[in-house]
Amino acid sequence: MLSFLFLAFLFVASFVIVLSFLVFFHELGHYSVGRLFGVAVERFSIGFGKPIAKWTAKSGTEWTISRIPLGGYVKFLGDAGAASNPDTERLEEIKSELAVEGKADQLEDVFHFKPLWQRALIVLAGPMANFILAVAIFALIAMTFGLPNSDSVVTDVIEDSAAEAAGFEIGDRILRMNGKDVSKTDRLIAYVSVRSGEIINAIVEREGREIELNVTPRRTIKEDFIGGKSEIGMIGVQTRAGELVKHGPISSIGQGWGQFSNIITSTGTYIGRIFVGKEDGSAFGGPLRIATYTGKSTVDIVKADITFSQKLRAVFYTLLSLAAAISVGLGVANLMPIPALDGGHLLYYGYEAVAGRPLSEQKQEYGFRIGLAVILTLFIYFTINDIGYISSIGGSNP
Repeated sequence: MLSFLFLAFLFVASFVIVLSFLVFFHELGHYSVGRLFGVAVERFSIGFGKPIAKWTAKSGTEWTISRIPLGGYVKFLGDAGAASNPDTERLEEIKSELAVEGKADQLEDVFHFKPLWQRALIVLAGPMANFILAVAIFALIAMTFGLPNSDSVVTDVIEDSAAEAAGFEIGDRILRMNGKDVSKTDRLIAYVSVRSGEIINAIVEREGREIELNVTPRRTIKEDFIGGKSEIGMIGVQTRAGELVKHGPISSIGQGWGQFSNIITSTGTYIGRIFVGKEDGSAFGGPLRIATYTGKSTVDIVKADITFSQKLRAVFYTLLSLAAAISVGLGVANLMPIPALDGGHLLYYGYEAVAGRPLSEQKQEYGFRIGLAVILTLFIYFTINDIGYISSIGGSNP
């Protein structure tokens, strides 16, 4: 019983720590750039709902940790709520109060009275903080743990696979696909996985000569590191395993940027394929899947028959890797042009830049309501995806 409770605690704690860490950095991006431009911040909250801890800084900002650890927000002076939509009545009150007190110059402390370019940078700072954090984590992993130096050299061709049909042979070194460098295994996997059913022009090196092959990845059920199953594009080759290589401070940044770029490119390709009906979006998940990734990977490591120091190192590495990947996803999700998200605010600011005036309060409010409905719908959809993914863990392939 105690063992079960301990493992359950680890499962939940891993999820809360990773998600709260990422949300903190996202909101810190908004907060830091806002303070740089002199914006007054009323509240910085990690989580939603009733606070379980709070304190007030000298700047007047109330810092809170709330009960529901599924997000967070920065509330600037004049915001109506966590979505940073303007509170028109409050803004008028602030104008009147400052005018009576002879402090009209302090209107510059209000986010909604700031120049358009400053507001846009403050909003953009959240997703950018997630992207910078991801590069930094990947770089840290490259320095402290090392990355596999695995060339895309074919060691086996699966029978009846797309690779066999295309003419791949053992010993081939896969150099490029559609002109993109895939000479390393991680790049090859990232490129192929989101292109099932698409004819790819591949350049391979065989016995010192470059040969051109055309291969079409097939949608295949693949089991991930925690036993969950999903469909991705595969060509049916195995490649040479490489040893872990640690990188110095400069080269590790390049490695971090490379891994970040792989995720961004793959995500962009996948989203594009959804819009043309080539993907169903099942690879996208929400909080349940994140909790499963972080929690189950931690529990599996703790239950493994290895030393305590090995467990600690493995947990640290795994959670760092997951945090980096999830941070990229969090940044991308917040840039979606949906009102109530950062991308929605930037959409409004784009209108303001073109029209020379803000969108009317009524239309903004209408947009926020639609945005919240879309977010709720996506949340339900992602939850259904997550349930399907979780149910696949430990099951057999259909």
